[in-house]
Amino acid sequence: MIPYVKEADEANNEKDIEEVDINNLYNDEKKTLYEWYDQILLNRPLKVIVVTLLLAIVAPVLIYQLLFFSSIEHAPNDGFSLGSCVVPRASRLPCGLGNVTQDECHSLCCYDLNSHVCFHRYPSRFSYIIDRNIWKEWSEEVILHPRVANVPFSSQNSIPKLRLSIDEVSPSHLSLLFYNAEIMSHEGNRIEHKNYSHHVDSPEMTVTVEGSQGLIFSTIRGPLIASNDIWEIAFKLTNETMYGLGELPLTAGTVKVLYRHRGDFSTIPLIFAKVNDSYHGLLIDSDAPTEVSVHEESQIVLRSITNEGLKLHVFVGPKPSDVMSDAMTIIGANKQLEYWMLGAHFCSESPKTAEDALTDLKEFMSSAASASLPFDSHCGSAPIVFDSDCEDDQLIEEAAAVIRTAGKRYVPQVSPYIRYHEVNETSEENEVSDEIEMKRTENGTCIDIISEHKQYILHSTFQANYTSDVYVGLVGEDTFVYPMFENATVEFMKRLWTYEIELDGIILENNWPLDESLKSNETALYLPYFSKNLEEVFEYTPKWNAVYYNDTTKYFYKHNIYGNHVVSAFKNLFVSEVPIWSTSNWMDGNVTINRQNIHASWTNLRKELVEAALGGISGHWLWSVPVCGDTDTFDSETQTSLCVKWYLAATYMPLIKIHSSSVPTHPLAFSGTNKNLMLGALQKRLSLLPYFFTTMQSGPLLRPMFYQFPSSEYLKDLNTQYSVGDDLVIVPNLLPSQTHVHFWIPPGVWYELWGGLHLNGKEGDVVSMTTTEADFLTLIRGGAVLIIQKDVMTSAEETRLRADFSLTIALDCETNHTTTESSTNCLATGSLYITRQLSLALQTNERQLNIKAIGEDFEVMCGDNAKVAHVIKDISVYGLDDEYNNYDNHRQVSVNINLCDLKDATSDGILYTYV
Repeated sequence: MIPYVKEADEANNEKDIEEVDINNLYNDEKKTLYEWYDQILLNRPLKVIVVTLLLAIVAPVLIYQLLFFSSIEHAPNDGFSLGSCVVPRASRLPCGLGNVTQDECHSLCCYDLNSHVCFHRYPSRFSYIIDRNIWKEWSEEVILHPRVANVPFSSQNSIPKLRLSIDEVSPSHLSLLFYNAEIMSHEGNRIEHKNYSHHVDSPEMTVTVEGSQGLIFSTIRGPLIASNDIWEIAFKLTNETMYGLGELPLTAGTVKVLYRHRGDFSTIPLIFAKVNDSYHGLLIDSDAPTEVSVHEESQIVLRSITNEGLKLHVFVGPKPSDVMSDAMTIIGANKQLEYWMLGAHFCSESPKTAEDALTDLKEFMSSAASASLPFDSHCGSAPIVFDSDCEDDQLIEEAAAVIRTAGKRYVPQVSPYIRYHEVNETSEENEVSDEIEMKRTENGTCIDIISEHKQYILHSTFQANYTSDVYVGLVGEDTFVYPMFENATVEFMKRLWTYEIELDGIILENNWPLDESLKSNETALYLPYFSKNLEEVFEYTPKWNAVYYNDTTKYFYKHNIYGNHVVSAFKNLFVSEVPIWSTSNWMDGNVTINRQNIHASWTNLRKELVEAALGGISGHWLWSVPVCGDTDTFDSETQTSLCVKWYLAATYMPLIKIHSSSVPTHPLAFSGTNKNLMLGALQKRLSLLPYFFTTMQSGPLLRPMFYQFPSSEYLKDLNTQYSVGDDLVIVPNLLPSQTHVHFWIPPGVWYELWGGLHLNGKEGDVVSMTTTEADFLTLIRGGAVLIIQKDVMTSAEETRLRADFSLTIALDCETNHTTTESSTNCLATGSLYITRQLSLALQTNERQLNIKAIGEDFEVMCGDNAKVAHVIKDISVYGLDDEYNNYDNHRQVSVNINLCDLKDATSDGILYTYV
């Protein structure tokens, strides 16, 4: 048929019918051929989502395989957590030595191929577990078994049996003892009422402690490793700020070694931690060499060279002062403070001969008297070192006589080792060397102290014959042997101490003890862990493998407590108790800290302020600081301004020592303005001693701001200003020619101490204040009465007796408004400690002073042999309305208040109206 053209409308209608039929046919066929999953796979948006999810999952796995080494195939299938290597870099804890090659990394650790660091999984595979087949939960009797048979330190075997003992010491104090169950046993105490709770998870042991403020201790599922000569534990105290170990604040990257050494931080290893608005603490109680590392996210790792265990004390707080109090129940408190100890102590140590040093001492004492140099004690012509030269005894006794003749106290410095001599004798066959150490006996002859008392001498090796095998160390150019004072008898001590002199105190220096002999690097070959940090602190101590006489015990296990043994031996030596300063001590709050080997530098000046403040709140209230350092590094040409600043800081230190080495640092060695500033600082210190002495009866003198104002969020991390007792704050200007300082206002009302200027502002405000080279900015708290003695003499004791008192009253006023009128109420209180049987309590309002006596021992103030002044000569009042002031910022009144009138006063005491 020949096609033809149809009419248009008809053609269009037919076309529509055909298209509908075709579409219906296509749809029917589509429904028949495609399943439900085809719709998903052919959905373009859905494909984009699926690909994105795959990349999100696969990419981390690929990165993980690329960057981390993990031996999962070697992991035992023990049913416990496998542990992940996907640990944020900031949270990683080194496994074993950490910086090792991939082959040296333990198979159950992780390895970062980028940074070449071996680190622990999370949770760590190196933990101890509780056998749930035997024990359902932890108890004191539970035996803990290592999950991994060998440790990442020289692949040593894990100690097979551990126990954990938790001792509930008091409602605010508990201790955790992880110990080797094969060599000791311990059972903790339980109390009914306490401010904390503790929990031990099982079967993989994790220990947590909670207080009212929340979680205050956790082992964070980190490593717990126990093996021969290496124990390790990781824990966390807070996510916020920490303080301690000589650092304010304590930050990540800090590493401290608990092994007494030159340049040590001196105080106990106590850490304060802040959680929310509360503080708690942790004390590390391990006398073995222990490395403390602070990592990111406030993680702390302890590694201790021990075979026995690790002990930690947890203090709940909630105030820093509560933590200090609990710590002092462990270490004890020093009750030896005598008033003269607050005065300056002078000492000299030069390379001159003993005769020349004695001549220098005589000249110094004469010059000091002419210049009215204020000080209370002196150490003599040179430090005492036990020696065979019997003639030295006479020179020491002469030096003591020179000091006492000048009316000063004699407090010598003693190093607890014995100078060692070799006497060479030539025979026909060979030249032999005999080791002879001679000391004078009671009848004036000399004896061989080493051969007679060899059981008290440190030896270098363990052999049957010790006559020629004593350990010989080096200090300077001289050789020494080291007495072991642990079981020293009084007889042995008298053989050492042959001097017929009267002491007012004694300073034990170099008693960690010091040994400068060259050490080889072989220690790391014998110990599974011996880091660079440990190597540095071991450098100036006796060699690690020295031994006690007739004992295989290595010396270094007992090194930390060596200083304690020296202190105990000297306490037993003297019939009457004398104050003892000690450079080295371990967990002993009964001695006065003697800071030693401090180089003169601006950094060390700041550090000594921090050390003294942290030392005080850790329980060492009696803390002696060397002004301008005590080494031979001081340069009088370039560091004079530094030395002046150090004297200004010494004004507010608990105890001070001016120790001149090769270059003198006492004020008489300087001239002009510098000399006057140093003398002025010593005199200002004397004027403040009544307040210092009163403060130190019940607390530390120098304090960090977080301790004094724990509720202030603005002040918690400050190390540029310090509280001095409860009533004063200093803002040191520790830069050359510094003209301004910034003062963060603490809670309350504050005045400038010497002029009474009121500081306007609220808590946390920063006020810039002008300062001078002659003083540190010092503020007094509103509400305080400060008792001082302005007219100082040449010693603390003489000033206490002969200088009249002055009162500085800083009022804290509150205005009360009523509908008809307003009134102001002011208040200030203070106290003066005199003896245990007599104190004075002072209270004032805006018009009147009231003084009352607490106790009845008035003889010390009003008797024939009085030791304390009894007259108040003037009063300065801060905070009055301007109309009552007779000076720019305060009112000053001359008075004559006789405190002896309190003997016969009524219960109201003495009343004096000053407005």
